[in-house]
Amino acid sequence: MSERIAYDNTTRIKYMKGMIIQPISFNIGANITKAILLESICTPKPGLVDRNNSGAHKDMDISTFMLSSATISHFMVIAAQIAIDHRGELCDLLPKLRSVGLSAEEEMFLSTKNINTQKGLIFSGMIIAAAAGYLATRETGSLKINRILSVVQEITKGIVERELMRMPKDEEKITSGEWIFLDVGITGIRGEAEKGFPNADAAYQVIKKALESGIVIERGMIMALLFLMTRVDDTNILSRHGSDVLTWVRQEANNLVLSEDAYSDEWLERVRDLDAEFINQNISPGGCADLLAVSLMLYYLTNDK
Repeated sequence: MSERIAYDNTTRIKYMKGMIIQPISFNIGANITKAILLESICTPKPGLVDRNNSGAHKDMDISTFMLSSATISHFMVIAAQIAIDHRGELCDLLPKLRSVGLSAEEEMFLSTKNINTQKGLIFSGMIIAAAAGYLATRETGSLKINRILSVVQEITKGIVERELMRMPKDEEKITSGEWIFLDVGITGIRGEAEKGFPNADAAYQVIKKALESGIVIERGMIMALLFLMTRVDDTNILSRHGSDVLTWVRQEANNLVLSEDAYSDEWLERVRDLDAEFINQNISPGGCADLLAVSLMLYYLTNDK
């Protein structure tokens, strides 16, 4: 296990063997899970698993994601409760979350027969849940996106330097995202978190605007995903194909985002065509999918009905 990543196994033992869960933690966990499930079933999602097909993934389908989502859901509740119980600096929360996150990953792999469906989303979801839990019992009024993301920044402060910049190049089990950092310096999901998920925040605004205009949420999600494709340095795409394909993906997504008939049935058909092209070229914008889920988490946490 890498020494650059801190874990607090005392926390892991405490929270995995039994604890008192407050109602607010269940509420936060439910809203996080809503977002995870909605992102999973959103259709069509070019190159990604959805209700129509498995995208550019031959080892998983929508049922795999349903099993995985159900398995990791209670860890979002635990993450919120850990933050509620936390005393001390916010940066000291991350080792606690990471420790319990290991159990979430283990259970995910058990439920999916060792297929990595949502490892990145476990990281993002638990941090968002923790930020919401921390705020919910310390500040009055409803949760606000800017405060959630500010706390996220405090929790993840320094993560890029600790876990990427100091990473030995000969370390075993380097992930594809870490290889991308070593190759071209793109910080991936860690960088997104340390900055306070700015791309997910922007995607949330896309969804919010669509809903306020009377667009159904699924089409709002599709537009938000395309929007993310125009601006995110998706390490899934870079690791499979390189920068030229990433540039092409951005151009194709941008054409759909700026289309005059956006959200129409004809527009949706062109999204399906792009899905077929992504599948043909084995393109999977998985990083964008995770950020779409984060944008939905922000929506449900701050618009809880």
